[in-house]
Amino acid sequence: MIMKKKLLVLMMLVFSLTACNADKDKAQEPQKTEQTQEQAKTDENKTEEKASESEATKVSIVVMDEVNNKEILKEDAEIKKDENLQSYLEKNHKAVFEKGMMTELEGVKQDPAKKQYWMYYVNDKMAEVGIGDYKVNENDKIEFKFQEMK
Repeated sequence: MIMKKKLLVLMMLVFSLTACNADKDKAQEPQKTEQTQEQAKTDENKTEEKASESEATKVSIVVMDEVNNKEILKEDAEIKKDENLQSYLEKNHKAVFEKGMMTELEGVKQDPAKKQYWMYYVNDKMAEVGIGDYKVNENDKIEFKFQEMK
């Protein structure tokens, strides 16, 4: 008889623990759902970042030193849609800007005493806005020319 009571108590204890554990699992389900939703948002953000990285504009860039009659650089580049020309040059080339003006590119510094300056052209026309304000368009031909003003 004592054995039956012990067995009954043991079964009730196992049943209670099992029931408590099931309640604990149910309590964690909303947390798991929230984690799953957060993971989905993170994955979505990563996908959007990759998409924005792939959204680049193709341009050709030429850097000429017309004072010394020398081509410094010629490249086909991809500039991110949300990036302006100045930030692209600062990240990818040796470009120095002072007060919004480019004063040096690829090691060639402008020299006001000699009236030698950096100018830039888009599709064979002198640009009408500063480099920091120019947003590139697909297949733009961008030329940076180190020139002597007369």
